[in-house]
Amino acid sequence: MACAQARADFSLAQVAEGAGVSRQAVYLHYSDRPALLAALRGRLALHADASGMEQAPSARAALSTFLASLAATYPNLWPVLRAAGTTELPERMEPCRALVARFRAEGALAPHLAPGTAADILFSLTSPALWHDLIQTRGWDAGRYRSHVAYLAVSALTK
Repeated sequence: MACAQARADFSLAQVAEGAGVSRQAVYLHYSDRPALLAALRGRLALHADASGMEQAPSARAALSTFLASLAATYPNLWPVLRAAGTTELPERMEPCRALVARFRAEGALAPHLAPGTAADILFSLTSPALWHDLIQTRGWDAGRYRSHVAYLAVSALTK
């Protein structure tokens, strides 16, 4: 069963059947549905490619790398988040802080924004819920998502 098509109301028995293993095999690794969801979330969650962001020639290029990573990750991660009853990915805050620090180091961060406020804005603009609204509800493609969210972020954060 593809993650992008996964339903939020699955049982561990359905997971076992889909994986071609016994239900007991699933229970040997995961005590319950929340444990399985946590493992899936951890496996699929954004692990921002720090090297790609660090190697980018500018903060704007690093932002594009980050957004490309989100656009590639969210389609598989969204059903897991929905099944877990959340759309939060608190680990996104670190890449957001790193991007804001880079904009600041390059002298591009808007002077009226404190770094924490700028990171909060970027965190909100890169939320899975916004991705879902634009891609799955409004019918945007990944390229449109990346370019428009990048434009909004740069407009909101820079001079």
